[in-house]
Amino acid sequence: MLRPKGIYILLLLLVLSSGCSVTKVVPEGKALFWGYDVKVKGENDSSKRASDMEAELSATVRPQPNASILGLRPKLAIYNAFYTEKEKGLKHWIMTKLGEPPVLFSEVDTASISQIMSNRLHNRGYFNNTVGSTATIKGKKATIDWTANIGEPYRIRKIEYTLHDSLPVHRDLEQTRAESLLKTGDPYDLETLSAERVRVDGKLKNEGYYFFSPDLLIYSADTTVGDRKVDVLLRVKNIASAKALQPYTLDDIFIFANYSVGDSLATRDTIDFQGYHYIPNENYVRAKHLLRGVFLEQDSLYTREEHLLTTKRLAAYSAYKFVNIEYKVDTVEDNSLDAFIYLTPALKKTLRAEAQMVSKSNGFTGPGINVSFQNKNAFKGSELLNVEFSGTFESYVGGRGSGEVPEGVEQEGNANLTSYELSAKASLSIPRIMSPFKLRNLRTEFAPQTRIGAGFSFLNRVGFFQMNSYSATYGYNWRPTQTVTLDATPINLQYVQLSNTTEAFDRYLVQNPYLQRSFENQFIIGSIYQLTYSTQVYEDRTNQFFDKVILDLSGNLLNGIQSVTGFPPPTDEEPRTIIGNRFSQYVLLDNDFRHYLNFGKESQLVTRLVAGAGYAYGNSVSLPYVKQFSVGGPNSIRAFRARSVGPGTYAPPEETTFSYFDQTGDIRLLGNIEYRFPIFGFFKGAVFVDAGNIWSFKEEFDDNGEILREGGVFDSKNFLNDLAVGTGFGLRVDVEFFVLRLDIGIPVQVPSLPEGERNVLRDFKGSFSGENSMVLNIAIGYPF
Repeated sequence: MLRPKGIYILLLLLVLSSGCSVTKVVPEGKALFWGYDVKVKGENDSSKRASDMEAELSATVRPQPNASILGLRPKLAIYNAFYTEKEKGLKHWIMTKLGEPPVLFSEVDTASISQIMSNRLHNRGYFNNTVGSTATIKGKKATIDWTANIGEPYRIRKIEYTLHDSLPVHRDLEQTRAESLLKTGDPYDLETLSAERVRVDGKLKNEGYYFFSPDLLIYSADTTVGDRKVDVLLRVKNIASAKALQPYTLDDIFIFANYSVGDSLATRDTIDFQGYHYIPNENYVRAKHLLRGVFLEQDSLYTREEHLLTTKRLAAYSAYKFVNIEYKVDTVEDNSLDAFIYLTPALKKTLRAEAQMVSKSNGFTGPGINVSFQNKNAFKGSELLNVEFSGTFESYVGGRGSGEVPEGVEQEGNANLTSYELSAKASLSIPRIMSPFKLRNLRTEFAPQTRIGAGFSFLNRVGFFQMNSYSATYGYNWRPTQTVTLDATPINLQYVQLSNTTEAFDRYLVQNPYLQRSFENQFIIGSIYQLTYSTQVYEDRTNQFFDKVILDLSGNLLNGIQSVTGFPPPTDEEPRTIIGNRFSQYVLLDNDFRHYLNFGKESQLVTRLVAGAGYAYGNSVSLPYVKQFSVGGPNSIRAFRARSVGPGTYAPPEETTFSYFDQTGDIRLLGNIEYRFPIFGFFKGAVFVDAGNIWSFKEEFDDNGEILREGGVFDSKNFLNDLAVGTGFGLRVDVEFFVLRLDIGIPVQVPSLPEGERNVLRDFKGSFSGENSMVLNIAIGYPF
């Protein structure tokens, strides 16, 4: 029987050997289109655009050669390996669905492609250019080399607007010139000229010209002026209609607040509210709330900006699934428009139940159920109410290590049911700012949100303890631009209560003061602020950035109030309390930075750097357990089990690898590099390297003064040697709305081992069992 390592080697040999059979099904007398090259020679081109032009001209080659990865052509190899003349069966399905037929040299029309390349160069100002091609055939493989010869491009000498009358449109056209994309001295570029037409149209749309369009603008280019210069003239076409050349103001604005396809447009049962005709009544969404998303105003000039702003703001309302705005010329005043806003309600209430299999980092797994209820218009203001109930039932099946149950701890009750958790939470999202102060309506296309939440969970670790958790939040979310999101939660309340502990568990906590402080009853009373910057909305960019900064504060205001009111200073033995329980005081800062470098449409190199630190002070000796950092797992260092790394070079004893005692710390540093590439269809591949660790700010001691976690303190001079490092590869099934991810992590450096023994890659055995074995991560979605 082949071992896993042997299977991997066999698969690799099969892929490598596929290169010998790529021409297997190429007919006699034909050749495979193996590749091509495009060179642009322009020694006298002062614009230095040769490399850009080569990329643009390369994109015109059709058809493209068979897809290749690292010099191999896997889809073509699959087609050849499973080639059959039958039109059904498994081999035919694999050949047609997973494979790709050979692209033949005879399918490439070099003359037509050369003409297209010449036209592209002409559009870029190279009016005098020549394009030729040369084909080379060796065996059954053909390559084509295209060569384009260019000189100095024609440059714009003068830009004129040919305006002949006093129509308002000509005056407004003239006013747009200051921001023109066309500059004297720039190379003639048809793409820039087209973009200028769109820009001018956009300016006119914001000046009331509803019926204007870019097609009504036409250019004339005069190249007879000599010295490779061109004069550009812009004018309005003579066929432009009168209504396209006049600005419009808004008259009546009708809002159909409960519209469905097929409804008549009768305006009976209309409510006139603040100058708007609200139809039919307020039984669905009240007008005062809806109008915060409407920026069209009676007697104002029509502008595309206000139109788009209104559409996007109303589309963000959970109460509606479709938003459409139409305009019609007023029947009385022919220079006015009536606006009709049609809002189609979404399904108001939904109830969803789902079963799931829960698998946690501490080795517990079992079934779960989740039931949620949504009301998308809870209080007639498009408020989104979500109520969720969940339950999980878990048994211990093995965690990060091979540890045993701590000595003296007995499993009570049903040995197979070691844990269950029940939770309930409710959240309300309101599409406006709710505050004690009256604020102006923000003119952004993304509706600001007020978010209110509350939750409760009950956790029962059979044979150990029970824990009740309570939470309440009040915050705001605002997206002022497409790339920036602000999230402020000024009220963040949490309370964790440990109860019904067993004697054995209590003894274990007494032996570990650090762990005891993590589990003690305490309040978290503070605020969380988050700033996110992302350019991923611009999908066509080669470089995309993402950066999320979180500032988490707790206990400062309450501690300040108690200090002012005369409370004694807090100590570890006698901390300040509220309702008889300690409250946490800390500051935590975390930053997650990512860079996406896109190669083509599907290949991508992603780098991530995460750095965070939390510091407890005043009323706290340590961070609450739920706020401490951890690394390892499917979204972190994939070669290590979840939450199993660190702190520093600390090696936890085997008895603590059982159950709940994950490795946590005050400082986190994590870096990832991942290259993502297409395989075929919706199958994607990835190779990656992960590195990171956590540390403590200061040493932790037990009651006897002995260090609890040797090697766990952060050392700025030596922290790089403490990093856990892993590599690996992955397969992703990406069907756009759903991504199933399987990543295999291979440990490279294990910081908990003695120095000189930490590099474990040399002992790699290619198995999923034993020391320093591979780790299979199964997850939903991309890791970052």
